[in-house]
Amino acid sequence: MADPWPLIPEITAEDIEWARRLLGLRDLDQPRLDFLRTCTTHDVSACPGSGKTTLIVAKLAILARKWPHRTRGICVLSHTNAAREEIQKSLRSTVVGQQLLSYPHFIDTIHGFVNRFLALPWLNANGLPSPTVDDNAAIAYRCRIPTKDEYWKVESFLKRRGSSFEQIRLLDRNLAICLTKSAFPSGPDSESHKIAKRAVSESTHAGYFCYNEMFIWAKALLEDYPAVSKWLQCRFPLVMIDEMQDTTRLQAEILEEVFPTTSPINALQRVGDPNQEIFGDESSDSTHGSTFPEPSACMVIPTSYRFGPRIAALASPFAISAVGPNGLQGAGPRVVGDARACDTNAVFIFPDASPQCVLDAYGRHVLTHFSDTALKQGRVAAVGGVHQSASDVTVGHPHFPKTVSHYWCGYCAEVARREAHPRTLVQYVHMAQALARSERNLSPGAEKISAGLVRLARRMGGTCLLNRRSPSHRALTEALTSNDEAAAAYHRLLRAFLINQEPLTPASWEEHQADVLQAASGLIDSGLSREPDDTFLHWAEHDMSLNVSAAPPSMVTGPNIYRVGDDTGRCVDIHLGSVHSVKGQTHLATMLLSTYRYDHSAKKILPWLLGDKMNLCGAGSRDRSRLLLTYVAMTRPSHLSCLAIPRSALGDDVEQPKIIAKLRERGWAVAELINGETVWRL
Repeated sequence: MADPWPLIPEITAEDIEWARRLLGLRDLDQPRLDFLRTCTTHDVSACPGSGKTTLIVAKLAILARKWPHRTRGICVLSHTNAAREEIQKSLRSTVVGQQLLSYPHFIDTIHGFVNRFLALPWLNANGLPSPTVDDNAAIAYRCRIPTKDEYWKVESFLKRRGSSFEQIRLLDRNLAICLTKSAFPSGPDSESHKIAKRAVSESTHAGYFCYNEMFIWAKALLEDYPAVSKWLQCRFPLVMIDEMQDTTRLQAEILEEVFPTTSPINALQRVGDPNQEIFGDESSDSTHGSTFPEPSACMVIPTSYRFGPRIAALASPFAISAVGPNGLQGAGPRVVGDARACDTNAVFIFPDASPQCVLDAYGRHVLTHFSDTALKQGRVAAVGGVHQSASDVTVGHPHFPKTVSHYWCGYCAEVARREAHPRTLVQYVHMAQALARSERNLSPGAEKISAGLVRLARRMGGTCLLNRRSPSHRALTEALTSNDEAAAAYHRLLRAFLINQEPLTPASWEEHQADVLQAASGLIDSGLSREPDDTFLHWAEHDMSLNVSAAPPSMVTGPNIYRVGDDTGRCVDIHLGSVHSVKGQTHLATMLLSTYRYDHSAKKILPWLLGDKMNLCGAGSRDRSRLLLTYVAMTRPSHLSCLAIPRSALGDDVEQPKIIAKLRERGWAVAELINGETVWRL
């Protein structure tokens, strides 16, 4: 590992005390103090709720106050925009922290770093136009290059192989092509391959790229100019990477080449949690390509301020790597209104054919234990490892319940992602209405509707006037300045859906089609060319969540929110989603729903739930993913952790009483759902 880099200021006990007072930090234990003081290359494995982002901000604030260099800075990289925004927001709250938001420092996502310092310089040096880096824009541009017959020839060919035209990607600097998760399924001499390659080649020369394709040009720069990595190491004496466990293999390879852990001229500090590496199954390049954490130079922070000892003890066996010598520790729970630490973390056992009763039982349990004050301040959630639609799996199928939507038919997977990617325009509007209601602010809703209209315009053909700009209400309004009719249509849509909150129904959606098309066509400089069967524009008959939004006003909530009430008129909103979508969140209460992937998750995690297995000991090849998902879900709540388990997962009638007794010994309250009623097992 690297020796201390002399250009990084020393952090003293006085500096730490200053930061503690400035940011209102709790008493710092030894692992947290070690993290703040060290200025060498090292890794930090921080458990859920450990306050690692606050620690990063505290360290940055100290360094900003003492930083002596005008042309050398600190580089802070994160895996997601949400993590980057959290760090920037915290730094803006302090005068000294604001210094890190400008030159010579750099705080952004890994993608942002790669684009600015590697990919864009190579593209500019090679005469390619300033790029539009956006998956939707690049895909829309590529889909317009073939003729209609050519497009459907390739689309039909790829659909037969489980893919689509939208999955075509650039593979390397020589403009070879592939699919997002595999090689292109025909050789370079086939007609389909030639059509697809022409689409990608023309979009490349026009400057349209998907996000991950920018890594191709970053690698090209490093190949052509190897000295760039040395220059960047000198430019940034200290590099901090947040959420390191979620970096993709592609990202890790670039980072290791630019900022190797063996570099003698800069310090690399990687922060994350290997027990929360849950994005490895989503794509072929999603597992990080470097050893993290490095065992020989790793600090461990095993104590969480989010939850107390009870939840820590229940979640600890599911960590794939032991969290410190004594397992996961809980020093909470965090303050949420007047909520008290809950001793009724519960397992709900439901009939395999009736998962729909689970959310009602869970909601009533939450209402019993928490006041309206606590419910207003804290989120209540229910999540599953599988959440994509599975309409082919119904009651009686051996995989049922397979997905989150089997617990509530109103669930919509497209809007539940960490960065929602609605499949239809009406879903954009649905989300916009929910945002306007929940935040009591029209601005987030207007941003969502404008994003949907820009996406529609890009699908229509011609050239979208916003192709070089990020879709936003302001950008759309400026683009429509010279088109009074389109601007008026756009504002009528905002008034109808956001101000008047008109319920979405097939009839009301049809009434607004003229304004939708008018506004979108105003963004196209070559006229309207809409295909009549465009599924993005039409009402989504299959989307049950849209039917839920047409409920009476008193029951209207938002996408993927299930409302449960009790006999007194009190109610709680349960936010449904995938485990992936809630990573990084803190909830008042969380329920993990049993879903099916290769087997029922509840059945496969039962040995860890009963204490018969710990960590990866005795785990099968597919258990690792289940353990990660379970650990992430069970470490979201501050006060109440719950599980939903189908009765068949507990074995036969002889085994079930024994398992229930053991669950109770482990600290779980156990309830059986019988004919919709909750029966607690004592």
